[in-house]
Amino acid sequence: MDSRAALFLAFRFWPGFQKLWLKGDLHSLLVSLLFSWVFVIAWLATFVWPEWLVGFLSPVWLAKSVHFGLWLAIVGVSLLSATGTFFRLSSSGDLGPAERQENLQKAQELYLQANYFDAERLIRKNMFGAYEDVESLLLWISILRRTRRIPLALELIAQVDKLDAAAPWLSELRTEKEQCLRIKIQTPPAHD
Repeated sequence: MDSRAALFLAFRFWPGFQKLWLKGDLHSLLVSLLFSWVFVIAWLATFVWPEWLVGFLSPVWLAKSVHFGLWLAIVGVSLLSATGTFFRLSSSGDLGPAERQENLQKAQELYLQANYFDAERLIRKNMFGAYEDVESLLLWISILRRTRRIPLALELIAQVDKLDAAAPWLSELRTEKEQCLRIKIQTPPAHD
């Protein structure tokens, strides 16, 4: 397991982090920040200022109970986050390379038959856990362009362009971007 995968695995224990990292979800940002603050407060109360909570909570037993409760909550929420992520990953069928390749080939066949939505369903299944599968991402961009979802296609092009694995595909990305921009210019703006 490479260091990047190990780090990503470790962050399963940080509630909200994976969804925040992968999708930029605002709710996940708030959950992740709340967990961070609770963790920092517990860390400070344990290792930096052990008598800190006693100053806020006058009976010592109450301070120690709150201190223990903080750590219990941190461990419990971390384990729930990790097991929830694990079960989501395992139930959604994390695919191996052979299955990804098979899905890509099926999606390409569906794409050539102009069955874009079924092709997209297969590609999206491929994308789970393999965020640098540039071939699948390029096909997805083409599907988005063909179904006239140009803003989403342009956003995905910008994200793929940042991947190191996209270097061999830069000319294809540039072509897709030009085609999307051409469609965007030709399409009249929607009136609200």
